[in-house]
Amino acid sequence: MSTSRFDTPELAAMLGFPAAHVHVMAVAQDGDDAFVVLDTGSPGAPYLYGGTVHRIAGRWEGGTDHNGSGAGWTVTDSEQELGVVTIWDETPAGAELARVRWQGVERDVPVNAGVFLAAWWREPFPKEEWPTLVGFRVNGRWIAPRRS
Repeated sequence: MSTSRFDTPELAAMLGFPAAHVHVMAVAQDGDDAFVVLDTGSPGAPYLYGGTVHRIAGRWEGGTDHNGSGAGWTVTDSEQELGVVTIWDETPAGAELARVRWQGVERDVPVNAGVFLAAWWREPFPKEEWPTLVGFRVNGRWIAPRRS
């Protein structure tokens, strides 16, 4: 963990990256915790990198981060073994919303700069079910995600 503290979750997440080559793509915040998705790639070749940040005494500091999109869990409270469950990735051109499903509940999340992020806070590590991407709304119509 870093001992550097910042005014915003975005600045804390960018620690260690050259400011000219990293862009904030999405942020989910819940109280003193946030998850930030960055693009650390070169122009035309995005490389998504996400991680947690935490606010202490009004200032934000870095937490746990990793590359690779999709569904995951990151610890935010090691004493209670709780964390944030996330799903994030790039979207098709023109996408306005992404629809995700977890634990039988669907919800729509905004798309920002071609990336979506959904987060569920203070959750134990999922033992069976993980969030899934249901589809994207593009030009007012829902489309299924491409399967790789």
